[in-house]
Order: sequence, then structure tokens, then C-alpha cells
Amino acid sequence: MLENREGIKCMSDIIKVQHGLARKAQSDTNHQFGHLYRIICNKEWINEALENVLQNKGSKTAGIDGVTKKTLKSDEARMVLIQELETELREKRFKPSPVKRIYIPKVNDKNKKRPLGIPVVKDRVVQMLIKMVLEPIWESSFMNCSNGFRPKRRTMDCIALLDSYINKKSKFYWVIEGDIKGAFDNIHHETLMDILCKRIEDQKLLNLIRQFLKAGVMENKLFHKSESGSPQGGICSPLLANIYLHEMDKYWWEHYGGLHRKVKEKRRIEKKGNCAFIKYADDWLLLTNGTKQEAYRLRDEFEKFLKEKLHLELSVDKTHVTHVNNGFDFLGFNIRRYVRSNDKPKMFVQPTSKSIEKLKTKIKEMTGRKAFKDAPLLKFTALNSLLSGWISYYRHSNVKTIAKQLDFWVNDRLVSWLKKRHRLPVRRILKMYKKRQNGTRYNLGIADGDRIKYLYKMFDQPITKYKSRKPGNPYLNKEPIMEAVTMPEAPMLDYVWLGNADNEIWRVIKAEVKAERGARCELCGSRANLDLHHIKAKKRGGADSKENAQLLCESCHIKTPTYGRQKK
Repeated sequence: MLENREGIKCMSDIIKVQHGLARKAQSDTNHQFGHLYRIICNKEWINEALENVLQNKGSKTAGIDGVTKKTLKSDEARMVLIQELETELREKRFKPSPVKRIYIPKVNDKNKKRPLGIPVVKDRVVQMLIKMVLEPIWESSFMNCSNGFRPKRRTMDCIALLDSYINKKSKFYWVIEGDIKGAFDNIHHETLMDILCKRIEDQKLLNLIRQFLKAGVMENKLFHKSESGSPQGGICSPLLANIYLHEMDKYWWEHYGGLHRKVKEKRRIEKKGNCAFIKYADDWLLLTNGTKQEAYRLRDEFEKFLKEKLHLELSVDKTHVTHVNNGFDFLGFNIRRYVRSNDKPKMFVQPTSKSIEKLKTKIKEMTGRKAFKDAPLLKFTALNSLLSGWISYYRHSNVKTIAKQLDFWVNDRLVSWLKKRHRLPVRRILKMYKKRQNGTRYNLGIADGDRIKYLYKMFDQPITKYKSRKPGNPYLNKEPIMEAVTMPEAPMLDYVWLGNADNEIWRVIKAEVKAERGARCELCGSRANLDLHHIKAKKRGGADSKENAQLLCESCHIKTPTYGRQKK
């Protein structure tokens, strides 16, 4: 009870400090903050940062030092780490380690890889500390047009803003879809440090941030320097990117968004039009109620600003100028102005065709030929998790018709998988799995203990209108910043469990083994259809670890004694 009270008191003290930083930043927009470094040296702050880091799923994956959440399972191990960090920070001996880079398959294309950066746990804790002191300050400066990677904000806040622009009164009908080439990877370090210096005068904290920017990457046991970009996989990377791209928000506000009402009216009369701006991290839209030529002029103007001021390049080929009647894609949504006779125009929002195909591709992978050895109960669980997450992301859009069509398609796909797995005709499969649900309809289901687990139906998800919000700076309220878990920030996660007996970390381990041992079978040297094999089976106590993993091609894997056997 005493430890719990001390924990609550420490958390309360942290909230008070963050509240003070936010209040000062809001009252004096030119104030430069000092003495921030000594805050992050506080043991209570380090302990809170460590707890936040260990709650993240990524804490199960080790950086170059091999330390994971499991390593810090005991209180003694955590106290040792906290004491080490406190000493190193106070004595200014802390040095960030290079980030371990591995490559994992893309969700929608297994033939393509995307880089994944894995910092060591110590670095994650220090980056969390940096975020804890910087975020309250910059949340007082960030504008309502920006919603990406900010507390209490989400993608639907961007879509709701569009509803206030695309109407008969505002007439923002021409849209510039901004596409920056590798925004996070091409952040200019010196420019970022200059931006930070405008608000932070604590050189010790600035030097620490600079060290993270220059920490480098370890790939295949080779070190690569970091000449540009934010720290790969870093906790504070999204915040630093927001601070960097906030310069773009300010440029828009100074030249267009903050103009007086009469100036805006004059621009409309002169047929120049006005300009609205919406941004989610590095995804952004410019909307104008002027002509098409004005839209192209705005595109060229912002391209010049990004290049000259932020050293970022706009991909002109991917930066489209579109009329809202033709529709455009943004954050996984397709938005278009829907005009029906004898009715006022409306904004029609639904999932993009790319997002639908991405979902279908993943379900095909889950119910494909290589998945026939999987247990049906795990397959139902994995499908339900994927489907419920996807529809939750789109539950505020016009998705009912699409959801119904996808439900039929998923049902047929699962029946086909069950048929091939059991090697039985469809009639027998339906007899085994077709069950009465809630006394109202038939659905595919499977026994899960003393209850039945039914296939999730996306059509059952209630569709509601999302109300536009202006949250402001949440740190001005003396309450913990708790993110809502009911609103996913992407239709699909980077890691999607396929419904097999292996856990999600196995995919990361596979990527690490391929990088370290070479992407070839350890028995025959083949590079085709590689998979990981547990040397010691999990049912006999084998662990999901690189030491217990053997990289084999499909032909060699089939020959192993335990291939395809179900756990008992």
C-alpha cells in the first residue's frame, strides 16, 4: 500500500511539472526553457519512463545489447537499470547506442521489405524522458490543423476537419495531395537543432538530442552513420518530426490561415481564393476555393518552401491536384463530394480500394496453402482480431455496404480453408461449423472451452458520425495523458498474427536470423521459401529465440520430425 501511494505521489509530481511547462509555453510564446536536463535525471521520472517503455509491445524485441522486457522482469533488474541511467545522466556519461536495423515483409506485399529500427531499452527510456519534457511545451504551439502522433488526437480528426471545408459555403473544392519523399528519413539535423534552440536553451538537453540524431545504425554487424533523419524506431522520433514539420504549419498560417476576414473576402473577389491546410505527420492536404490554376500555384509554392527551408523534396509525380467531385485518398479513406439531385451536396467517405485489397491479401495469406496445418480455433481468433480492428478504423465512414460484401467473401474463404484442411466436402464442413448465433442467424463458429467463438461480422459494427473536436493542449489539465485504445490509428497493424501457433515476435526473429546468418537454408543452401524451425519444440519447452531457431527451406522443413504437428 505504501509503494502504491509513493507511485501515485511521484506521478502527481510529474503531472504538475508538465502542467507548469505547458502553461508557461502557452503564456509566453517566446520563452526559452532552461534546466530541463536536470528534470530527466530525476529517479522518479526515469522509473515512470521505464514503465511506459515496458508496456509497449516493442519491449519484447532486443536491440544490439540483447536486453528485453523479459530481462527486466525482476524488480532488482529494473532498479539496477534505473540507478545506472540516473548516474550516467547526472555525470553526462550517457551515450546512445546504434539502432539495430532489420527488414520485415510489408503487410500488403511479402516480396517487398521495409526497414525496422530497434533501439536498446536504455535508449528508449531516455527518449521517453525527452518526450515527457518536450511534448508539453510544443503542444502549446502546435496548431489544430495537425493531428498526427499527438496525445488525444487521431486520424478521424483530420477527416472531420474536411467536412467543414468541403461544403456549399466554404467551397474548398480543389485539393493538393502532398507527398514528401522520405520525410522522416530526410530531416536535416542542423535545421532541426536550430528550431529546437528557439524554445530550448538547455545545452545539455540539446546535446543529448544531437547524440541521438547522430547515433547511427547497426545493420548486418556493420555500422552506418546517421547524416539525416530522426532516430529510427525512436520514441521521440514522431515528436521531433512534428516539431520539424510545424514550420510548414506556421508558413501556411502566416500566409493564408491567419489572414483577416476582410483580406480573405478580397482574395475571393479577386478570384485568388483562400487556402485550408490539414496534416497528419507527413501526410497533408492543401484545399483551395480558388481556380485549378491557383491550386497548381499553391503546390509549386509549398514545394519551394519545403526545399529551401526544410531541405525536403516534394514528389511532384505523387502530389496530385484533384477536384473533390472526382475523389481523393487520404489516411486510408477515399473522400469525394457526393451530389444527388434534389438534395444538398454531401461528403462521402469510405475505405480506399487499396485498403480493401490489403485486407483481402492478408486474409488470403491467413487461409492459403501454407496455413493448412494451423488450428481452426487459432484461425478464428486471428481472423476476428483482424476484422474487428479494420472495421473499427472505418466505423465513422460510409462502410456498411462494403462491410456486408466483405463478410460474405471472408465467410466463403474460411469455408474453403476448412474444407481443404479437413479434406472433407462442404456439406460436412457446414455441419461441423455452422451454428445458430443468438437465436437469430446462422454463422460459422467453433467451440472455445464452454462457449462458442463465432466468426466476426463487420456488418454488426454500428456506424456513427464522428464529431469534430479541438482538444487543445491536454497537459494544461492536471490529469495523466491516457491514449484511447478504442480508436486504432491504422486499418491494419504492421504485425498481423496469421492464426498459427507461433507468436508475433517469431516474425521479427526470422528477420534477424536472415540478416545475421544469410538468407539461405542452413542445410541445403537454398534461398527459396525460407522458414524458421524450432530446434526444440515449444511443447517440450523450446523458446522463441534465435538460439532455438534454424533457418530452413520448405523442402528441408517438411523433413523435420515435428513439422506440421499440433500442440498437445
